[in-house]
Amino acid sequence: MSRNQRRAVGKIDKLPSDLRDTVDQMLMSGQTYREIVAYLAENGEELSQQSVCRYARRFLANAQQLRIAQENFRMILTETERYPDLDPAEAILRISSQKVLDAISKLDEENFKDVSAEDLLRQATALSRAVVYKKKSDVDVKSDERIALEKNQTLLYDTIKKSNPRLYNELLEEINKLKKKEASL
Repeated sequence: MSRNQRRAVGKIDKLPSDLRDTVDQMLMSGQTYREIVAYLAENGEELSQQSVCRYARRFLANAQQLRIAQENFRMILTETERYPDLDPAEAILRISSQKVLDAISKLDEENFKDVSAEDLLRQATALSRAVVYKKKSDVDVKSDERIALEKNQTLLYDTIKKSNPRLYNELLEEINKLKKKEASL
């Protein structure tokens, strides 16, 4: 694993969870590093302000990323509430596609040369495959729903036919009238 992929583990990360949680809350509430060091000293942990500073940088960066992710998710949910036919996965694919296109359009010639053509094509292909897979899944779900609906209709008609033949005949006549009316439009 490269250095960038390893999870950083500092002195505060190794503290008992109750102390670490309190430090996190202190950072979120804006308390100074000196106050945090004093709190830890009162609880038997000797740390420097520099250790707290390093931890705070990582912690606050992660908290900011989480806030951004939550805001993006909230935006997706808002859109799917406004447009009930829009599937959240479809919304995510649309946003991802837009982000990729935005990133590509912002590359100048100098930076574009640094991007491997294979990487760009691989990522575009992966995105295209995700879109195709999503559409195929939607078609499969609709087919399954249609099959289930047809089975339920058949069961309903059979039940009505056995229990109330007169109602069944009236229903059949009404359906045929609607079909003729629809065909004439």
